[in-house]
Amino acid sequence: MAKTKAEVIPLNEREISTGELAAIVGKSARWIRQLTSDGTLKQVARGKYILGDSIKTYVEYSSGGKENDGKPRLVDHKTEHERIKMEMAQLDLDEMRGNLHTTEDVQEAWGDLIVEFRKRLSALPTRLSSELSYLTDPKEIRLLMSEEITSALLNLSDYDPLNGGDRNDEGAEEADS
Repeated sequence: MAKTKAEVIPLNEREISTGELAAIVGKSARWIRQLTSDGTLKQVARGKYILGDSIKTYVEYSSGGKENDGKPRLVDHKTEHERIKMEMAQLDLDEMRGNLHTTEDVQEAWGDLIVEFRKRLSALPTRLSSELSYLTDPKEIRLLMSEEITSALLNLSDYDPLNGGDRNDEGAEEADS
């Protein structure tokens, strides 16, 4: 009698039981049944699965979903979360190094700058009144006022509110020369 060859079924088309699938993916049979009842895995018969389809579906499920279904996957959310954490850490580092200032710091600095500007402009009449009282030529008056306003603006340009109102290094060097 001649032996008949058994039909060879490709591995990816082989039917396997719930327990076998659970052993392959490293989960419990209960977990596989839960995925089946959720509609993630498909049975071909009671407690039977096609090996290739089931593994492919399980891998898609465990990575967060299909890439082409238009929905964000868990992997995408985790990647975005890590990117945001990295960006926040970089911002914290920049702030510690003094390369970045908080909104409150900037608002306070601008407020200080405006107060300083107001003080310098308010001082102009007092400083100029005695000199202007002796002048009669409008050109001389205009020139003196222009010089004083320019001087006040130059002093203000050196004002650095982030360093407690001190002059910045460049302005201090220019004023010294």
